[in-house]
Parts: sequence; C-alpha cells; structure tokens
Amino acid sequence: QEREAEFEESVAKGDAPVVPGEVEGEAAPAAKKTVETVKAAERIMEALELHREELRKMEEHKYACEGAGKQPARYVLDVIKAVRSSELEVSLLVLPFPYVPELLQLFSSYIHQGLEVELVCRCLFFLLKIHFGQITSNQMLLSVIDDLHSVTVSKVCEIRDVMGFNSAALQFLQRQIESQENVTFFAEATGRLEEKKKRRRKRERAVLTIA
Repeated sequence: QEREAEFEESVAKGDAPVVPGEVEGEAAPAAKKTVETVKAAERIMEALELHREELRKMEEHKYACEGAGKQPARYVLDVIKAVRSSELEVSLLVLPFPYVPELLQLFSSYIHQGLEVELVCRCLFFLLKIHFGQITSNQMLLSVIDDLHSVTVSKVCEIRDVMGFNSAALQFLQRQIESQENVTFFAEATGRLEEKKKRRRKRERAVLTIA
C-alpha cells in the first residue's frame, strides 16, 4: 500500500515514475501512466507475490493441493486479463524487472496449456522489447526464452490451423513472431545460450582430463 501511495502521489503531481527501458527524450508510449495503470501494475505484483507464496505452501502440502486441483498460476493470469486492454502495456512498463523472470516462466506455462495465447503473447513481446538487455544478459532466463520461442511459434501455428482463415488476430501474432525484430531477439538469445553451453562442456572436459 505504501508503494501504491507513492506512485499515486507522483502521478498526481505529474512526476512520471522512473521505469525500466525508458529514458528522458524517448518517444512516449501510446498511453501515459495514470493512477489506474499504476494500480494495475500493483495488482500484477501482488498476484505474483501471492503465486510465490502459494507455491511454497503447495510444496509443503503437495498431495493435499494436488487432490484439490489448486492452481495458483491461474490467479495471476486472471489478474492480467482484468487489466483494461488500453492500459495493459503501460501497466507492464511500470512493473519492476525483478517480477519479470517469474512472469516469463508463467507465460511459458500458459502458452504450453493454450491459455489466452493472444493476450500472453502481447504481454510477452512487450516485456521482451523493454527488457531486452537485462533478459539476454541473465543466464537463468536464456533457457526460458528458448522454450518460449519454440512453444510460441508452434502453439500459434496450431491454433491458426484449427481456426482456419477466420483468425485475423492470430495471423497478426504470426507476423509479429516472424518479424525481424523478434527473430533477431530469439536468435541472439539462443546463440548466447549455446555459447554458454559450449563453454560449460569445455570446462567439464578439462576437469575430466585433469582427473
């Protein structure tokens, strides 16, 4: 609540909160940050924190939770769905980067399950765009991005084939995925992952040789 109050005060004064991926002089996003977008970002953060806590509880009471069909990940998706479409990207822009890795992992799970693929892809592409440098420099995220690349392409193609030509939105997503920007991003991320794997294998071979 204290963080939300600070955000609201800065918005009321007209002082835009500092957000990752944005510097003075850059073109402003389609919509400006408002109290509502800040509140939406807060709700996403709270949902992620609740998801984290629920996962811990589920691990402690694994069998009881499995029997009850408890799925804390769905709550996060419901919170994102509740954000107005016009406010979604600005809300994600306000979201601090430490929440992004967990969100990317959830996106991978949602797409694997075919849950709200269009919405999830929209959020995914936007987060990749504004956090490109931090994501590609984080070794722990490269495998997640590699998985997102393959599952996103395959799932969108699968849904498109099922729905046939009455899928203008999915065709738009396909073009987005195949655009040079996204292809370049995934190629660079995958390349970095492979390079790190090669270096690790060399170190392992060196250790075996010494042994």
